[in-house]
Amino acid sequence: MTMRAMKYGKLLALRRLPWLCALLSLMAMSPSARGLAQPSQDHVLSDGEIISTLRALRSEMLDLIAQVAGKDAAATRLNRRVMNFESYRQAFESYSAKIDDSYRRLSGCYEQISRVYRANPNSVLYKQMVKTYLDAKAIFDNLKSTFSALEPPEQTITEAVISNDTRLNERVSASMRSADAPPAPAQAAKEIVEADDSRFIGTFDAVEMFLLVRGDTACYVLFGWKDVVNDDNGKSIEEYHLSVVRSEAFPITPAVRAMTAEQHLENALKLKIALVEAQGETLTDIKQFFARAKSYTRTN
Repeated sequence: MTMRAMKYGKLLALRRLPWLCALLSLMAMSPSARGLAQPSQDHVLSDGEIISTLRALRSEMLDLIAQVAGKDAAATRLNRRVMNFESYRQAFESYSAKIDDSYRRLSGCYEQISRVYRANPNSVLYKQMVKTYLDAKAIFDNLKSTFSALEPPEQTITEAVISNDTRLNERVSASMRSADAPPAPAQAAKEIVEADDSRFIGTFDAVEMFLLVRGDTACYVLFGWKDVVNDDNGKSIEEYHLSVVRSEAFPITPAVRAMTAEQHLENALKLKIALVEAQGETLTDIKQFFARAKSYTRTN
């Protein structure tokens, strides 16, 4: 009897080996930060409830991936270029909280599956639990990867530069007074608003300078300038104008992206400029676009 019992025990162990391997794989692929894993859920789930919970979580995470990536939900896509800083921060933190909640729930299901293995390793649904968990875990990893491609709010803030350098204003004002700046193409205003990326460089005298990127090229957009004129009493006064001027395009390279504000100024002074026709609603759209770009800039 003893020998027969030993043989039976070995046979049973061999039959369980594939599921033991699956469990070890499950443990290896579970969220790596074990210290962050939440305790088991308040109530014990049945085998079928564990599977249905994982499937529901998988569906939610797929929807969240679509939102974060902007697929079929472009309005919800996080884009710092079209959102002010506070809105971007709130949306970013909302997505982050949802991902943390998904992790917590996934960890809870993992704990439930571990309980099933310890209490009832012969469960007929154990194999399906493991497969469903690993499938959901793969979706979660995809969600984390998609979200990690977004730029954190704190990385979208740049230092503001306020300079008394008058050269840029003098060049723009001279061009405007003499009509020396040729008109930019008719679509120039639309191209500004639809730029792939934008950065506020700083204010030089009265001119606000922005770096805009479209594809592999960039240009500077200059907004506003001031002119000194004499009033009826012969007193000099400053007049401010809201004209929009665009520089010629140039290749966007890592060296350009790494330029300081002063280097951008020197670069802009070498480039040809053209007047962008912007009035009424078009000017309003551009001003709002510039305001959003400036919302990622701090002055301290």
